[in-house]
Amino acid sequence: MLGALVRDQEESPLPQNDPAIRWERASAQDCSWERPAGVRVEGGLPTEDRQVLDVTSRCPLCGNPGFAAYRFGLLRCTECGLVVDRRVVDPDLDRQLNEDAFGEGYEPETSFWVRWFDSWKNRRYLGNLLRAGVQKGRLLEVGVGSGRFLSAARAAGFETEGCDLSESLARRVTEKTGIPVHCAELAALPARAFDVVCMHHVLEHVSDPVGLLRAGAERLRGGGVLHLAVPNGGAWEAHLPGWNCYAYYHLVYFDRATLGRACQAAGLAVQWMGSHASFSSWFLALARTAVGIRSMERPPAVRLRVGRGPNWGRLAEHPYRMAMVTAGVLTWPVRAVQSRRGRGDELIMIARATSSP
Repeated sequence: MLGALVRDQEESPLPQNDPAIRWERASAQDCSWERPAGVRVEGGLPTEDRQVLDVTSRCPLCGNPGFAAYRFGLLRCTECGLVVDRRVVDPDLDRQLNEDAFGEGYEPETSFWVRWFDSWKNRRYLGNLLRAGVQKGRLLEVGVGSGRFLSAARAAGFETEGCDLSESLARRVTEKTGIPVHCAELAALPARAFDVVCMHHVLEHVSDPVGLLRAGAERLRGGGVLHLAVPNGGAWEAHLPGWNCYAYYHLVYFDRATLGRACQAAGLAVQWMGSHASFSSWFLALARTAVGIRSMERPPAVRLRVGRGPNWGRLAEHPYRMAMVTAGVLTWPVRAVQSRRGRGDELIMIARATSSP
């Protein structure tokens, strides 16, 4: 059962009117850092008596060279507040980490439960597009995962394509779904060719998030929409070392302010920003913290998430998942409050390309 805790966070089913899903009209306040009352500030952020570290690189968001020590070995830009992994200074590391984590041995659908949670998440993402008035057109997903979102979008009436840097993953999704998946950099695809570009939990994997967002904006036709989802570094669970979004292949961590600033820098006009509190986040964060699992630690070469695993492992998953769902029901009041305050474990954004990136 503990092996299942090593898996990435899976979404649990939430009805469309669940108050744990919150949508807000984005404003200028979302794109600025607010100084907490009574806290000493140096360089725009609270120092809390921490030493400013010498990192041989600049912030991938604002270009500032100054970083301060942050929680759990991470760094925080002293100017804009972006939280980064120390390894973000290596421009080639993102491709290496993601091929290692999501390459030939990666199996995103390990059980019925994972497929079920995934289907609810995809319905939620497509519902977001409907809220933005987007019901059809040519849709590109950057980072295709299992391919189930592409299949769901196709069933909803979109013309779908994918883009992924993993050759094996791109090949398997195309073989499984019949949907073309380009194994290429996003910038290599035709400009102004898509009505919708989706990036679901992709931006935190790259060392140049503004560059990726800009490439996405340049792929959009006039009036096109970018649908973005990332872990929320401002979530309440992020104060726990076992938060499952602290992953060894995540290089940057956004909150509402830094995500809004990144989109603006990429030539995107933010139209909606929401915070979603998933069923599983508190259960996973507390369980991992209690047993000492740290998601930022590199996992062993052989992991339970690869392949289907032995029969006893699949049987043990059922009570584990039931406990997760039960915890989600019990934490509903907390999740509702944190979502309303922008502290859910996932940030969701709808943005459109401006005329002058």
